Amino acid sequence: MNRVFAFIPILMILGCSMKDKYDVARYHNLMEQDSVLTSIITYLYAPPVYTSVKDRFRPEHRNFYSSLTGKFSILKYYVAKNGTNYFYLLRPAAKVGDKRGVGGYFRMNDHFQLFGFREVFVTPILPEDELKNRCAFLFDEMVKGNIVSYLKMPTYVQWPNEVSTYDTTIYEWRLVTDSLN
Repeated sequence: MNRVFAFIPILMILGCSMKDKYDVARYHNLMEQDSVLTSIITYLYAPPVYTSVKDRFRPEHRNFYSSLTGKFSILKYYVAKNGTNYFYLLRPAAKVGDKRGVGGYFRMNDHFQLFGFREVFVTPILPEDELKNRCAFLFDEMVKGNIVSYLKMPTYVQWPNEVSTYDTTIYEWRLVTDSLN
């Protein structure tokens, strides 16, 4: 009986020390999280007024994207052994107060500059609790490499779809021209 009681504190310590493998805090402190989120927003959000899409990555626009971090939140994050950073975050939708989820991946240098960025999926506009819970499994499937079959589920994924694809040159969703002919 005493042995059982001796193991309880050990189990409690182990349980408290084990972080969720998809918690961004496992990989970055708060300042780094803010920097990573700012870098991601640069790819996801419209450029500042009077700025072309191709110029949105210029250093003088970083403060603009940094000012938007309060409208976004990283829900899940994972860094694979090969250095690929996977993310699932909430972002604002067209209507104020509406949100959608975005999942994707990138690689990153030591200065939090991203490369190889790709959005893999964007959810429809849904209540925040559904984005946090119901759609979160998409992230896990993306990390495991099993996302393709789920991308055809319109209740979970708005983009890609049969007429859109992610353009990794301009970092935007575009119409698939072949599907229009």
